[in-house]
Amino acid sequence: MDNFELLLVDAIQKKILAGIMKQDFITVEYRDRIPLSGSFLREVYQSIDIDKVKKRFGENLENEMADKIANKMITEFSGDIKQIMSNRELREDLRHYAREKIRALADSVSKEKQHE
Repeated sequence: MDNFELLLVDAIQKKILAGIMKQDFITVEYRDRIPLSGSFLREVYQSIDIDKVKKRFGENLENEMADKIANKMITEFSGDIKQIMSNRELREDLRHYAREKIRALADSVSKEKQHE
């Protein structure tokens, strides 16, 4: 019987965890929902400031478009960088260019520290 009890406890725990993971552990039955009258819904709808809704909707669309454009550009740049970095000569040219810029930056910083 011990094995049965362990299996039963395990099954119950799994069932509870599965319900929590599905996020339907606590549900409200359709018949238990509070009905809203048509006049209440009309009143709420008429109290909405459509200009505010349009403004927020526009801001959300702008943010969504900016994110999508940025993601597309990042993907394009990533592909270009991979192609450039696969070419040994271009890769060495970039390294040479980067070293020169780093040295120039380091020199300017050390000169600033000497003037302080």
